[in-house]
Amino acid sequence: MSEPVARVSPFAIAALLAGLLALLTLPLFLGKYHLHIVSSAMIFSIAAVALQLLLGFTGLLSLGQAAFLGVGAYTSGLLATGLKLPFELTIVAAGLLSGLSSLILVPILRLKGTYLGVATLGFTIIVHLVILNEEWLTHGSLGLMGIPRPSIGPWLLRSPAAAYYLYLSILGAACFVAYRLVIGRFGRALSAIMLNEDAAQASGINVTLYKAQAFVVSAVITGIAGALYAHHTQYLNPNDFSLWRSIEILLMVSVGGIGSIGGAVIGAFVVMLLPEALRFAAEYRMLIFALLLIVLMGLGQNGIAGLCVSAARAVSRRASFDPGRLERRELAE
Repeated sequence: MSEPVARVSPFAIAALLAGLLALLTLPLFLGKYHLHIVSSAMIFSIAAVALQLLLGFTGLLSLGQAAFLGVGAYTSGLLATGLKLPFELTIVAAGLLSGLSSLILVPILRLKGTYLGVATLGFTIIVHLVILNEEWLTHGSLGLMGIPRPSIGPWLLRSPAAAYYLYLSILGAACFVAYRLVIGRFGRALSAIMLNEDAAQASGINVTLYKAQAFVVSAVITGIAGALYAHHTQYLNPNDFSLWRSIEILLMVSVGGIGSIGGAVIGAFVVMLLPEALRFAAEYRMLIFALLLIVLMGLGQNGIAGLCVSAARAVSRRASFDPGRLERRELAE
């Protein structure tokens, strides 16, 4: 029996095409600095999509994303600077090692809600301390410098626009993988676990196995984002992978909309770009940013993505409204 095909509304398709067109043409209108900021937002969009698999589709609160990001970043950075491995190998190694490190969390997957969040927070603290104190490997507080720019085969992507399109391609691949996972049997099992874990267990779903698989997939994607971050900034500092980074990625998912892959991308761009847009406010910039975050969180669980969907439905209903049909109904009565 074939898998059911997910139905996508025409408005969603139109929004996707419009967003893709905007992203493809964006380098034509931005300078190097602003393109650097947008590229950073794109990299963190990948990490937000990874967290969405856990929080939005499995119901698992994780504050360990900064740890997976750091493992991926330092793995790729150390392999590139120490062993001079090509970018293609370092990014694969970063994803694999991040996935392997997530297996440490398998024993705590029986925890739920805030208990799981606190446990994964402890993992972030441990990884941050290892990066900070193991100077023989990570260079400690001095950070890791001299990381080369990303490359494809013999071509070094020196141009910010060329690197931008690489990040866009990987973001598209991450969104596609996440979408295919959540609409298939794996995604239905995760949804069942999120709705009622006991009922899912009684239905024959191996809850611990599916949770572990979700964590591994999320960690692999986050590790790849970490590798891109390392080669994009060309410098790593232990403070880049502290608790605040996990909270920042969680904010991206919450603001964009929990349970929406597109919402995770939108939320990442909002959280990353909004402080830059508020630079005119000088010392009040972060205060305004915090107030705007409170307002955006007031949209509820569906976030900005839910607001866009509601607006699209309202427009659709207005466009399909036929006053003559109402008059005909009144005459018939």
